[in-house]
Amino acid sequence: MKRFVIVCILILAGGLLVSPGRPAGGAAPGLKIGVASATITPFLDVPLEGYYYPRMPDGVHDDLHAKALVIDDGHEQAVLVACDLVEVTREAVEEARRQISARCGIPADHVLISATHTHTGPQAVPGYVTNLGHWIADSVLSAEGKKQPALLWVAIEQEPVLAHNRRYFMKDGGVQTNPGFLNPNVVRPAGPIDPRVGVLVAEDERRNPIMTWVNYAMHLDTVGGTWISADYAYYLARTLAAVKGDDMLTTFTIGAAGDINHWDVQRPGPQRGFETAKGLGEALAGDVVKAYTHLEALDSVRIKAVSETIELPLAKVTAQEVAEAEKIVAQPPPMGVDFTLDRVKAEKVIHVSKRKGENLRAEVQVLAVGPVAFVAVPGEYFVELGMRIKKESPFPYTFIVELANGDLGYIPTRRGFEEGGYEPTSTPLAPGGGEKIADKAIELLNRCK
Repeated sequence: MKRFVIVCILILAGGLLVSPGRPAGGAAPGLKIGVASATITPFLDVPLEGYYYPRMPDGVHDDLHAKALVIDDGHEQAVLVACDLVEVTREAVEEARRQISARCGIPADHVLISATHTHTGPQAVPGYVTNLGHWIADSVLSAEGKKQPALLWVAIEQEPVLAHNRRYFMKDGGVQTNPGFLNPNVVRPAGPIDPRVGVLVAEDERRNPIMTWVNYAMHLDTVGGTWISADYAYYLARTLAAVKGDDMLTTFTIGAAGDINHWDVQRPGPQRGFETAKGLGEALAGDVVKAYTHLEALDSVRIKAVSETIELPLAKVTAQEVAEAEKIVAQPPPMGVDFTLDRVKAEKVIHVSKRKGENLRAEVQVLAVGPVAFVAVPGEYFVELGMRIKKESPFPYTFIVELANGDLGYIPTRRGFEEGGYEPTSTPLAPGGGEKIADKAIELLNRCK
């Protein structure tokens, strides 16, 4: 926090507005940028999403938004939308894309729509989902209408402290998700984190800030409770607005964070609530401020987009497992208890059985903007899979955007399935689906390059 305050003071004093290595530059030929935000806060009669027990909202702490970025290279347009929701359903994605194509002429495979994964947003009830498609399309239409000649910058900063791999090897030889604070049976994390903070910045020709786009792999489940909120992404945006001005739109997208959250089990709990979210958002804003000092100009921008839908096999369930699952879900979940593994497995088994053997379909999408590539994955992707895509990508800047264009649930590694724990128990996927997505993403990245 001290580091962040010092950096902010320097920026506000004008000392770091342009770093020594940052050229004055001009807009890439033909490049235009438009941004806009639409409010998507639900009425208070819509239940909250994110846990295994029902929650009704008590009020609105901060509004939820669909934030749209339109990039136009003079020939093609790319659209990125981030929604302050636990997920964006495939139905809402398809409706929004249909309207965007009809109203703006932008092809569906050029439109990436993601959720930030805040756990204090609404459930995907039918009425809300219908409106959501319209709100997303409206945000894009507004952004498209606000396009202006612009400069685009990119940087990667390191943040090795905030995030933690939430799966741990235990003394009994097993792996446990979120084993509890100061648990003496914890041995070590079962996997890595991805410390990279991706930052994309747009400015107008007079160098006034238009947008800061931030990508980081860490769950948005900090606030908890029953107040509607965008979680730490709200505090990230509020802090950067204090640095750069209220006219700048800050957009957060979540990286490959299926097994990553903010809980440090080596410290006491509960590590939850608005103060915790505020600290995380402000600390992440400090990393973004550092990134402002070493931005690289995108002086030549060409947009390429490609999307393919692949089939992923379902987990196998037996008739006996279905019968047992139906008995479990017939009982109301205990209030205030996020989940028990028997209920998690039961809900997965019933979901799989209802598909009657029909495989899941996953859209894998790549949007390339000059040297920057965005990879969209429709679920909560394990961090090692995202890191593999980044490592094998031919683009110098590759950002994973999970929970994009739909939500298949958790997407573990093969090793994660072997280790067990909450995420493999929850997912309807069979082992190997995550690797299949990574293979396709790398193929598409090379095709774009």
